Amino acid sequence: MNKSVLPVLLVGALALAGNLGAAGVEISQYREGRLLTCVPLVDRTFELSFVHSVSLTPVTDYYRLIESPAGDLKINQTAEVFLAHGQGLPSLVDEPDATSFELRNGQFILEMDRDIGRLIVRTDKRFKNRLHTGNSVINLNQWPDSGLMIAPVSNCQQ
Repeated sequence: MNKSVLPVLLVGALALAGNLGAAGVEISQYREGRLLTCVPLVDRTFELSFVHSVSLTPVTDYYRLIESPAGDLKINQTAEVFLAHGQGLPSLVDEPDATSFELRNGQFILEMDRDIGRLIVRTDKRFKNRLHTGNSVINLNQWPDSGLMIAPVSNCQQ
């Protein structure tokens, strides 16, 4: 074998092996606890988008996985972006865990640093629930309307 090809193959194999143990989020049915899928996160971030049930306008929530001093992963909400105030949406500068709140380019942007013990998402096909990662979009309405639990995992294998 050509000696110049070996380093390239080795780098490729190591990159592939690194992806096998990628951190991600498991999506399960909340009440039944049945695992539905695991979504690897390339950069440990993801977004949830949906149509707000009152204002009927789009909302996007931004999250990241952070590591505790003990090495456990947890979910941290970093922002919420929306177009119109409505019931359940932030409307004050002093929202809990907020770091800034502004109107930019017609959108309200609440930046925050909010740790979440477990993320439970109530889905409804009318509201187009989606989970976005750097390289994919998961339609959360592909499962029957219910509560979904999204939990961080250090080794996401599909």
